[in-house]
Amino acid sequence: MSHRVEIKPFAAMTLDELYKVLWLRDIVFVVGQKITSESEVDGRDPECHHAMLWQDDRVIGTARVFADCDPNIVGRVAIHTDFQRQGLGSELMEHIQTWLTGRPAELHAQAHLEDWYRSLGWTRNSDVFMEAEIPHVTMTLNLPKESQ
Repeated sequence: MSHRVEIKPFAAMTLDELYKVLWLRDIVFVVGQKITSESEVDGRDPECHHAMLWQDDRVIGTARVFADCDPNIVGRVAIHTDFQRQGLGSELMEHIQTWLTGRPAELHAQAHLEDWYRSLGWTRNSDVFMEAEIPHVTMTLNLPKESQ
């Protein structure tokens, strides 16, 4: 099955895209991981670019990027539970990392996913801390600048 990834600023998203992204994050984080919806819908989405991994007309993966921060901050990385462990998270992150070319980035990784993020080029730079009652670590990505 073919997939496509789009990365758009919040203001360029359609209502349908926004609904699909929030619905997916609800399925993964609120229903699947029991994170409260208060911390999930934090009011910061308008500050972000949103990555959407599409399969036909369905968003099956998403992440948000605070592109105006230095370093850029990647967060809310989610793959629909029906599609996890199929390499789609790596596909989504590779698109994001290509989009980030030349810009350092940081994320708060769920601690159990540290090895996966490391395989994508991220480096841990913190002790374990709790976020939304889940152990996390801070990781950074320093991408090479585009060839001149």
